[in-house]
Amino acid sequence: MCAVSRKRRHVACLLFCLLAPAVAANADLPGDIRTALASKSLGNAQVGVEVVRLNPDPAQTTVVFASRANEPMIPASNMKLLTTSAALHALGGDFRFTTRLAMRDDQLVIIGDGDPTIGDAEMLRRHGWTTTTLFENWAELLKSRGITRVGDVVVDDGVFDEQFIHPTWPPEQIQRRYVAQVAGLNLNANCLDFFLTTGQRGSVVSYRTDPPSAYADIANTCTFGQRNAIWLSRVAGGNKIVLRGETNASNHGEPLSVTIHDPPLYFGTVLAETLKRHGVDVRGRVVRDRNAHKSDGLTLLAQHETPIDVVLHRANKDSMNLYAEVLLKRLAAAQSASRGGSWGAGAAAVAAFLKERGVEEQQFSLADGSGLSKSNRVSAHAINAVLIADFYGPNREMFIRSLAVGGVDGTLDNRFGGGLKGRVFAKSGYVSNARCLSGFVRTKKDNWYAFSILFNGSTGPEAKRVHEAIVTAIDAND
Repeated sequence: MCAVSRKRRHVACLLFCLLAPAVAANADLPGDIRTALASKSLGNAQVGVEVVRLNPDPAQTTVVFASRANEPMIPASNMKLLTTSAALHALGGDFRFTTRLAMRDDQLVIIGDGDPTIGDAEMLRRHGWTTTTLFENWAELLKSRGITRVGDVVVDDGVFDEQFIHPTWPPEQIQRRYVAQVAGLNLNANCLDFFLTTGQRGSVVSYRTDPPSAYADIANTCTFGQRNAIWLSRVAGGNKIVLRGETNASNHGEPLSVTIHDPPLYFGTVLAETLKRHGVDVRGRVVRDRNAHKSDGLTLLAQHETPIDVVLHRANKDSMNLYAEVLLKRLAAAQSASRGGSWGAGAAAVAAFLKERGVEEQQFSLADGSGLSKSNRVSAHAINAVLIADFYGPNREMFIRSLAVGGVDGTLDNRFGGGLKGRVFAKSGYVSNARCLSGFVRTKKDNWYAFSILFNGSTGPEAKRVHEAIVTAIDAND
């Protein structure tokens, strides 16, 4: 009996010796994070990190790790967390973007509210709508009221100012989908989508656009050949679009997209074209009147409403820049007597929002709402201050629901699989020389942490692995 007991004690002692180092390591979250940050893949990058444990009692919230957390850095798309939170706080969870259709004498008037979802083909196809479904519905509404002929189509985009492009956005990228113009009336994320059909080798490809429209002047010299080297671009300041190069296949699935200039006139043109195709004669022109909403004698025909929840979801989960910029300008419009929401006023509103959350002014400098501008600077602590306020605030569920879920959807659908799948709720961010990740992790013990990890400087794709190592360490050490 004694021999057996000694043997058992020996086995128990051996197990303890094997397990004790692991227990000790797992209890050292700061050490694990420092090990991750020591990765050679980060090179000479500037690093700002803050991790906060979110206890049931907000007064017991604890910073468990911080490194250069107060230093402002380029946040990339993590800027969207600040914009969406500020807009949700100011506009409220019940807010709806409301686009109005009215008549003024024989004119058809559309009064914009900045809604970025109208005609968003990528989003609407999930719900069985096309780019022009709303316009087709409006055509049927007009006919049901005996209106089969209108004069001018008037667009009122006065809810925002007339600066469609932020001055610090990269001018060489103005044709790309993520640099779409921002306006009080928006259609299909302010892009024109191309679907190519190939023919005989050496022949010029044919194409269709979505929406179908003559708004842009398209020059097509793209041919069918052996390579896939397509160039789709737009000349700055106008709507001359160039399709050239060579393709070896038709793209019946994902479209090729190019931005358009002057979204409200694009909106009005496609509406007029759709009305004509559906039996409503448009006798006049598409014109802009930014004060049409003030007109006497307006007869309201219809309202199209989009809940803010939908816009938050697309801004954060799918990282759509247009949606974040619309929220910034709509926030500005709501707080301005002049109605014309601007980037300057929006940035000032978000700055005030940060100060209300105790963030010192030297920890941020704001330019736009999406993070596309490299003029933005925000500290990891400032981002966490926003996350913490939302976690304990009245809009907690709506805000967290808007974030990408690790291993499940959005920009994190291919990250944080395995044991962390479904437990990381965050916003990734990338622009040249900046890779960031901020959000929440719900640990395996059902505790919550807020984190902000900002890398600036010489950071390659390997930086994502360091992000994931830090979040994994949070979960392992809880």
